[in-house]
Amino acid sequence: MSKRMIVTLLVMDSVGHNFHGSWCHPEARNREFKGFDMWVELAKTAEQAKVDAFFFTDVMGVAGEYNGSRDIIFEQAMNVPIADCTMLIPALAQQTDDIGFLYTSSVISHHPFVFARAASTLDQLSNGRIGWNIVTSANEKAFRNLGLPGNLSHEERYAWAEEYVDVTYKLWEGSWDVDAIVDDPDKGVYTDPSKVHDINHVGERYRVEGFNLMQPSPQRTPVLAQAGGSPAGLEFAATHAELMFLSAYSLETIAQQVNTVRGLARARGRGDGDILFLQGMMFVIGSTDEEAYRKWGELEEWRSPEAQTAYFSSLSGMDLGRFDPATPLEDIIDEIPGIQGAFLAVINAWPEGSKPTVKDFLTSLSLPQMVVGSPETIAGRLLEYQGAGVDGVQVMNALMPNSYEEFFEYLVPVLQDKGIMQRDYRSGTLRQKLFDAETPDISAHHPAHGYRGMFC
Repeated sequence: MSKRMIVTLLVMDSVGHNFHGSWCHPEARNREFKGFDMWVELAKTAEQAKVDAFFFTDVMGVAGEYNGSRDIIFEQAMNVPIADCTMLIPALAQQTDDIGFLYTSSVISHHPFVFARAASTLDQLSNGRIGWNIVTSANEKAFRNLGLPGNLSHEERYAWAEEYVDVTYKLWEGSWDVDAIVDDPDKGVYTDPSKVHDINHVGERYRVEGFNLMQPSPQRTPVLAQAGGSPAGLEFAATHAELMFLSAYSLETIAQQVNTVRGLARARGRGDGDILFLQGMMFVIGSTDEEAYRKWGELEEWRSPEAQTAYFSSLSGMDLGRFDPATPLEDIIDEIPGIQGAFLAVINAWPEGSKPTVKDFLTSLSLPQMVVGSPETIAGRLLEYQGAGVDGVQVMNALMPNSYEEFFEYLVPVLQDKGIMQRDYRSGTLRQKLFDAETPDISAHHPAHGYRGMFC
């Protein structure tokens, strides 16, 4: 039997996400994103299939241009309109018992004091099923929307993130002792005042005097995820991430990235089991490989090339339409202010002796995410990813929620039979379920754990 893999559903509370143009498909329900019904149905069905968690991605500034115009982002619903998923998560948590909810929040989105209380509240309401995807926001529009100075280097953005998580760790782990809650109505005492402490944080960006306004939640610190592919991002993940989302282009690149991060983590006193690596994949499933490839071809007819180009432009922070398609990627990599990991992945994976161009990037970037075939073929492919060091998969959708419904019906039973996917949930919080841990506490090897008791 194979080792079980973590399975999450990669979603966005919007009309369009990764497969741009598919919202026009007659079977797609993407436009129902703004109500509860579709989401609740999906959450219940995903829990029946024993999926580990939802992962909600988010944006604070919608970018994307096609040959100098932003009209395409509105016409093709490119991540806009987009709702606040934190308003949705409590409803889904109330309708489920075990499935987790990871969500994205940038360090520029909220003051860390405000964010820490909100995350504690969500973790409390869900009985310990919350995770935080830590992002630094490469999108200049996001900075301008919030009145913040942009044009920060990767190093500057991750230095900001270091202080941000430092504040949240102090609030979650240090400001309330583990036995601060008394909850004794007979004595008339809910909290022991001697066991709640001001953190008195003074840093380059933040000054925070007090304590977390919400009492410690079941996990205290939510499960921490990160997806950076730049050198600074890998360093940050090695220090802080419990889940890392890969942007690798090949099995060889995956193995290299996993080994790099694990080596960096070991240098920080963390163990190999402290970080789980998840790869994003979009499954197209058929009863045979031939049927699956036919379905893929039919789906691709709904993809908008213009919107997809604008989407990749938004990832880079620059209008890729303004470059000659024959321009080598390595000639513009230093100009890219945004997410460099995807571009580096294509460059590193390209055959030796040739250089990938802007056109190559636009036409091939989504291909590694596509896993096409019968359930048996896909299961074999997942074992190859597992052999390269992948611990789990972020399941992406072409049609919402149809892609997930086919995954549940046709692929999940095969994966469970092969031991690749769990048949039931472990007990406890999201962290306990993911790491098969005895307690909900963050690992003693993690820097957040060191703040327990530091303010006594």
